[in-house]
Amino acid sequence: MDPTHAKLIRGSRRLAFAFTALFWTGALWLFSEAAWRPLKGVVASSGGGLAGAAWARLFDALLAEAPAFALMGALWTARGLFHRFALGDALTPASGRSLSLIGLWFLASALVSSLVPSRSVPESGVFIAPPGVSMEIVLGCVGAALVLLGRAFAAAAAIKADHDQIV
Repeated sequence: MDPTHAKLIRGSRRLAFAFTALFWTGALWLFSEAAWRPLKGVVASSGGGLAGAAWARLFDALLAEAPAFALMGALWTARGLFHRFALGDALTPASGRSLSLIGLWFLASALVSSLVPSRSVPESGVFIAPPGVSMEIVLGCVGAALVLLGRAFAAAAAIKADHDQIV
């Protein structure tokens, strides 16, 4: 095995571990920040007549975090992509599809973020958007670029596989 290939495998193992840690840290954070209090309300109201309102609060809290859930999907897919790289499958159509899927998760996060109202409204009740480019546009552009890059990656892998069969 050449040194470049060995370096790619070592680096991919580290990145797969890092994305796994980021995913589980994010999952714990989402649970503790978004779902813990509404879930406690559902459990507390299970015997009373307020169960419907508690379930609605839980649903609203989870819906408000839908963009974060889409980004969690991107983290999980990136973990799988680098795990595949660590196994030595660097230039394969499946890796290109994974890269495109990461881009689709980013696009989904941008779309849901623009459709779901934000819960982070200040106490004054007036929400002032930050100046400059919005995060939804940036996420959408990065997502579209990753989808295109993943398709080019998959096409290059298919061409390489055809070339390897010929030679």
